[in-house]
Amino acid sequence: MDKIYIIGHKNPDTDAICSAIAYSRLKNRVDSNNTYTPARCGNINKQTEFVLKKANTEPPVLLNDVYPRVSDIMTKPPIALSKNAPLFEVMQTIKEKGIRLVPIIDNDNKLLGIISVFELTNFFISDRIDKKPMYIFDLDNFKKVLGGYFVKRAKEKIFKGQIIIGAMPFEKFKDYARNLRPDETVLIVGKRTKILTYAIKNQFRCIVLTAITSEEELNDIDFTNYNGSVFVSPFDTSQTSRRLTLSSPAESVLNKNVKTVKETDYISRTRELLSQTAYRGLPIINDENKLVGIITRSDIIKKFVNKVILVDHNEMDQAVNGIETAEILEIVDHHRLGTIKTTYPIFFYSKPIGSTCSLVYQLYKHYGIDLDKDTALLLLSGLLSDTVVLKSPTTTERDRIIARELSRIAGVDLEKYGMEIFETAGTLNSRPTEEIVNTDFKVYNEYGIKFGIGQAETINLEIISEKKAEIFSELENTKKDKKLDWAMLLVSNIISSNSLLLTTGHTCESFLPYEKRGKNEYILPNVLSRKKQLLPTILSILEQFKNESKKN
Repeated sequence: MDKIYIIGHKNPDTDAICSAIAYSRLKNRVDSNNTYTPARCGNINKQTEFVLKKANTEPPVLLNDVYPRVSDIMTKPPIALSKNAPLFEVMQTIKEKGIRLVPIIDNDNKLLGIISVFELTNFFISDRIDKKPMYIFDLDNFKKVLGGYFVKRAKEKIFKGQIIIGAMPFEKFKDYARNLRPDETVLIVGKRTKILTYAIKNQFRCIVLTAITSEEELNDIDFTNYNGSVFVSPFDTSQTSRRLTLSSPAESVLNKNVKTVKETDYISRTRELLSQTAYRGLPIINDENKLVGIITRSDIIKKFVNKVILVDHNEMDQAVNGIETAEILEIVDHHRLGTIKTTYPIFFYSKPIGSTCSLVYQLYKHYGIDLDKDTALLLLSGLLSDTVVLKSPTTTERDRIIARELSRIAGVDLEKYGMEIFETAGTLNSRPTEEIVNTDFKVYNEYGIKFGIGQAETINLEIISEKKAEIFSELENTKKDKKLDWAMLLVSNIISSNSLLLTTGHTCESFLPYEKRGKNEYILPNVLSRKKQLLPTILSILEQFKNESKKN
């Protein structure tokens, strides 16, 4: 089952947010093979906050980008072992699970390090070839590795020691044992009374007995004054010796200096890290250093892309960052056709209509799915917001019919609720200038010129004069931040249907067919729509400017 994001444009408005939520609800009802999640690639404005609260709906998940991340391909839950696990279990896990490394964790699931074939090789070879190796022993691991049982057990469970096998004549054994430190000696021996008596007398750290078929065989051996541990192994001496070395706890050989990644890291960065390490995988941790997964080179070569459905836009410059890496499955939009290209044929639903929410409502009708009250209110809100309560020239008769149907299902008064939506944003004077300019700012790239247009609604255009200087300054900041040639803000009076255009200035501004009220300031009578009225005019003068430039 794939997770598919339904997402609107950058600086999302109410139509983009509401259409994403409502369409995800529809898709989840008609397609049980996938999971559809509404998303947004920007902050929610006050108007949309009001709408979501009225519709008892949580905001969509915030996506800063759709670049593939570690969480998209990692193996979870990871195979991991505790720091006290015997190396015997580590080796079994690597063999049986067919993995290259095992993360080692503490009791709180925090990553301590890893063990791979490199660490195991160092354990068996390293500097142990030409001298008797020392091991870390954990008495708790004896039964795990050997089976068997304790005849006597000391309190201190972890200690360092070397193994000696009592397979030589007693006199030879004594000569050899004189060079050993008893507190660091683990004796593996059958029932050799003299050797056992010597080990007990000299307080060897641990005695591991082999070839003992019953405890009665040990009745003549006095362990009363012995302070060490006595363990009976069911295996012969050779196998006991081999397994006993593997009772060392994982913590004693792990690599603590391993590179790690976060599940939120980009796959591109992780691929680079993997190429720089000899390991074929990396552990994945969260902010608390707890192990959450593992990623291998095999995972990296998997072809993964996020799957998305775009609503209320179809241009690359307006889409979520990383859209070029994603697979676009559908587009539902009411704007002009832009520049997005797809690898495969897709479902594209577009009509010259007032809002994307109107299109989503039509898709509900197409699939024969009834709307609940909250979803109807979402769609109505997006429709009324984008058509300025059905006053915008983008409004069609179909929008008016849909609005009446949705208001009936939602149980609200159309006109009253529409004005309520716009009143919630507050007056322009009460809003931060950055919010006024950037809340609904869209970027375009045509005729070699990159420009952007924001739009804000008000019930009194004159009030904008108090913020004019701040707005011009913020437009310049936006122009610089977004690397634009030209930035504009359309301030529209939803009562009179007139607008004011403020700009950063551009050479082609002289072609604007509007009355100039001041420097970079124009009156636009009977203009409410950026999409249907202002944008076509801007595109026309850009084309004219380009043609004039060629002549010169």
